[in-house]
Amino acid sequence: MNCQDQIYSEEYCDFIGNRSLIESKYTLDCKQPLGAMFASLYLKLSNGYEDGTVYGYYNIPKLFGLQDTGSMESSGILQVRENSDLKLDGSSVLIGFVDTGIDYAGSIFLKQDGTTRVTAIWDQTIPAGSPIRLPVQPELSETLENITRTPEGFLYGSEFTHEQLNAAVKMEDAYEGISSRDEIGHGTFLASIAAGNELPDGSFTGAAPKADIAMVKLKPAKNRLRAYYQIKEDAVAYQENDIMAGVLYLVSLAKKRQQPLVICLGLGTNAGSHRGGLPLARMLEGLGSSVGITIVAGTGNETARGHHFEGQISSESGYEDVEIRVAEGENGFFLELWANEPETYSVAIRSPNGEVIPRIYVRPGRIEILNFALTQTRVELSYRLSVTGTGEFLALLRFINITPGVWTVRVYNDLFITGRYHMWLPIESFLRQDTVFLRPSEFITLTSPSDAANVISVSNYNHQNNSIYLYSGRGYTTDGRICPDLAAPGVGIEGFTSSLSGVGNELRRVQRSGSSVAAAHMAGAAALFCQWTRESGIRYFSSTDVRTYFIRGAKRDSSRTYPNREWGFGTLDLYGVFKNLQTQIF
Repeated sequence: MNCQDQIYSEEYCDFIGNRSLIESKYTLDCKQPLGAMFASLYLKLSNGYEDGTVYGYYNIPKLFGLQDTGSMESSGILQVRENSDLKLDGSSVLIGFVDTGIDYAGSIFLKQDGTTRVTAIWDQTIPAGSPIRLPVQPELSETLENITRTPEGFLYGSEFTHEQLNAAVKMEDAYEGISSRDEIGHGTFLASIAAGNELPDGSFTGAAPKADIAMVKLKPAKNRLRAYYQIKEDAVAYQENDIMAGVLYLVSLAKKRQQPLVICLGLGTNAGSHRGGLPLARMLEGLGSSVGITIVAGTGNETARGHHFEGQISSESGYEDVEIRVAEGENGFFLELWANEPETYSVAIRSPNGEVIPRIYVRPGRIEILNFALTQTRVELSYRLSVTGTGEFLALLRFINITPGVWTVRVYNDLFITGRYHMWLPIESFLRQDTVFLRPSEFITLTSPSDAANVISVSNYNHQNNSIYLYSGRGYTTDGRICPDLAAPGVGIEGFTSSLSGVGNELRRVQRSGSSVAAAHMAGAAALFCQWTRESGIRYFSSTDVRTYFIRGAKRDSSRTYPNREWGFGTLDLYGVFKNLQTQIF
């Protein structure tokens, strides 16, 4: 079995680790470099991920879900586009997405000459070596191949070039030539918001209608990982290592094309301590300090979902009871308890029928298997005294075959400093709707990777009535960094998505809400700003630089105090950015 086959095979387990360690220790195994710091490793294991404590917390890829459930004017985008002195439309800038794919032949992405603005697609779901059925074109016969190839530097999937995509869009049904399309519609919708064409009647425009577009279509998470995390059967889920590879592909593509790059990430997870510690977040932190790369991530839709608990144990009480209502039909889930170093905690568990597993003291490096006599529920409990990379304390509880009803986790403070800790359930799309904490916290509900440093984190609001979206993820991070940075329109936003029939080239016009929609707005606005810096002869900016200018130009309501956990430093206002720049000297 070759390396690509191992990457797709359900017999092989995916891991993320230190690149130099993996390359020196696993010389004969399949491995995919993920930048200078990380690499993916693929191992054939009979027990899968069941021996969880053998691996570090960050070694098993986390699963990420989708974040969506008249806007351009509210963002100050139309004012800038219509300004005769600026004349910005996204030209010469590449906007990249790591998502569900794109319907590249939709008219909303076509130029007037009939060619597509989608410059490249890396489809991770189509193995290299798959057939391409394009018509013979003598002028391109030397460049068009009849089988797919992996992108340079990557071990799986198929890359489709601009020339190949343009050959396909000339066909009556482009997808008979190149079969990569967006069956879910999420990636197509985000691309239309950030970079869709302006319609002749003026009823729709993307933020940067002449920007180039690149798409990474993620392959679905392997069944072994889905089973390990016990997410809902119908949940859309993607692996952290595939997302990391997708981001690096976009960086490589932009470098080859010598274009500034804006990356829009519309995915999120509740895993981790919510301070930017996951491998994906750490990789983005490094990339975000590089000039020419701007990274945007939505804060998610987890507020008012009941999935975060913030605990506070006094030195006198010594413990606190945390109640979780588990919905009918829930199979199980991971519950994570995080605390800052050097504090440690231990737990006891009570089932809905009153059966109690007494306090399990911290014994690092072990999985405690906790069986309940009166139910079929099993809990796998492990403690990590110092999570690699951050030094934080983690108690990890994996509930299996969980009985519905109210469960109580009694949390004991073993080493008191502040007595403060946090617990998270998985994101909304991975759980039954009624599985919640009974006393949830409304803050620190942002999802990763919006918690990464050097990433522009965006919450979402209703631009019609200037109110924050009910579910918009809130900050700050657990180490006190200001997140979100800004709020952008993300409620009832019109865009284009895949046709219901899945046949033909045309798209359908729909409305959607959510964090990822706000991120697409911000990405389009950032592309216009990057175009201006390039055409003005100013040096390229990093993600951190772009964030600073957008924060300065943000629209702020005099009735609110800034920064705050919902709105960050204010609402996206690209026109305000340029007004502010009138007083700046570069």
